Amino acid sequence: MPQSIILSVIINAVLAFAFIMVLLFFIGNPIAALGTATGYPVIEIYLQATGSTAGATVLTYFIIVPLIVSNFSVLASVTRLVWAFARDNGLPFSSFFSTVRLTIPR
Repeated sequence: MPQSIILSVIINAVLAFAFIMVLLFFIGNPIAALGTATGYPVIEIYLQATGSTAGATVLTYFIIVPLIVSNFSVLASVTRLVWAFARDNGLPFSSFFSTVRLTIPR
């Protein structure tokens, strides 16, 4: 396996562990976090830690924005996989999914 893949898994595991430890350290009332009206305990933990709605909103954006941006990579990867499976007749309607239509505007 390439070292970049191995290092990315290791680095992300360490950072995820650190993130969870920080969340657990700053959790005020675990019952309030689990019974929050938003349905997302992390938002309640941010609200308890900062004491302000604006601070909790900004910290929540630090999670939401990378998730939205990473969805573009996921979509690109899945479309490549669907095309590759369809090219090898591994999907129903393979002739439809394996056709590449490229039109260049003039």
